[in-house]
Amino acid sequence: MTNVDNSAYLQLQVSQLNEPERTVTLIIDEIYIARTVEYSSGGVQGLTTDGSVASTLLCFMVKSLASKYKDIVAIYPMDKLTAEKMFDGYNEVMTSLHRTAMTVVAILVDNAATNRQLFIDCLCSGNLTPSILDPVTGQPMFLIFHPVHTIKTD
Repeated sequence: MTNVDNSAYLQLQVSQLNEPERTVTLIIDEIYIARTVEYSSGGVQGLTTDGSVASTLLCFMVKSLASKYKDIVAIYPMDKLTAEKMFDGYNEVMTSLHRTAMTVVAILVDNAATNRQLFIDCLCSGNLTPSILDPVTGQPMFLIFHPVHTIKTD
């Protein structure tokens, strides 16, 4: 997976936050888009890294627990979203967040099947648990299914 490198931007944003404000929730959501390819500003828009036409944008966002700070960390154009592709993006995003000194204490998703599979198969080794340990910090990260989405999909 590749994404536009916005680490300098994130580092600048985080440098303006105090320590408690750097404690964040990582929100993962998919946005379904029209399958369209366009030539714009000297580049082709609407393709995935493997050249397929994108049908989904996989978005990773952070929201501070102690301030109004929120930001988009990464957007990946996808075709045929899978838990494995989400996990690859998750790993890239977590590496970036560790470099910026943000502390992720929770990962929030809706109740879509690929999100459940991400939690169960990729993050929890086949058995859903309420939290996982961040392999870099050793701190727990709680796994949350967004309740509004859960009610809407039941």
